[in-house]
Amino acid sequence: MDTDSTTYLGKPAELWASRLQDRDPLVRRLSVYALGEIGSGAGPAVPDFAGALEDEVPFVRVWAAAALAKVDPEDTRAVPVLIAALDEETSFVRSLAAWFLGRLAPTCAETRSAIPALRERLEDDDPSVRTEAALALKKLQV
Repeated sequence: MDTDSTTYLGKPAELWASRLQDRDPLVRRLSVYALGEIGSGAGPAVPDFAGALEDEVPFVRVWAAAALAKVDPEDTRAVPVLIAALDEETSFVRSLAAWFLGRLAPTCAETRSAIPALRERLEDDDPSVRTEAALALKKLQV
């Protein structure tokens, strides 16, 4: 992150927010990541997260939820998106969702609502999903 709290890689939050509608899902994912790295300085972009949280590409939704939680920790929309992603078909997305839930646990009380879904993932077919679910539950101290 740049020293200016409203830029990432020298580009302003407004530019990253404008790219949330890009046709390329990798650009959308990078854009939400950049906004998350900017953090609270990207606060004016919070309304732009609505579309990213409903993106057709699951990994974009997961990264958008995690970034939103960093930009505005009081916004409660991130955790339900991450919980829903625990049921995605792609194991990478399930693992990533569990990873983010674990990272958000210390700062976001809403993550406690993920406990039942994370417990289910302890039986996941994919070892990375099981591992990340167990780590997230540990951070939630259950």
